[in-house]
Amino acid sequence: MKTVLFVDDEPWFHEPLRYALEAKGYECLFVTDMSLALETLERSQVSVVVTDIMMPAGKDYPNLDSQETGFHLIQKVRANWPQTGVVCLSVIGDQSKIRPLRAYKIDYLRKGEVPLATVVQTIERAAGEGGQKVWRF
Repeated sequence: MKTVLFVDDEPWFHEPLRYALEAKGYECLFVTDMSLALETLERSQVSVVVTDIMMPAGKDYPNLDSQETGFHLIQKVRANWPQTGVVCLSVIGDQSKIRPLRAYKIDYLRKGEVPLATVVQTIERAAGEGGQKVWRF
């Protein structure tokens, strides 16, 4: 079974997505900050991380800017779990922040604007490709 880890301080937003993925046989885990995400990655085999950008860093990273925590999480996932797929699902619209994600083939989907079926397909693709994407922050 493939596992999707959602990292977002608004976990309620992902309920319809959770139902759709679980119906396809995925296990879905939810955490609300970067510290909890890294702890989960240490103890669980995760196929895909779906992360927000703007969220709390958590107890282990008190000095990180919450406006960019997701970027730091992506860097750590790529460095420590290169076989894990990454998808960003966030409301940020600043193209200067989104451009590096796209340049390194990390899928960015704008929260609330992309149909559920598209999000599911993007996560499924990331679960299949995993570490085939090389990304450096």
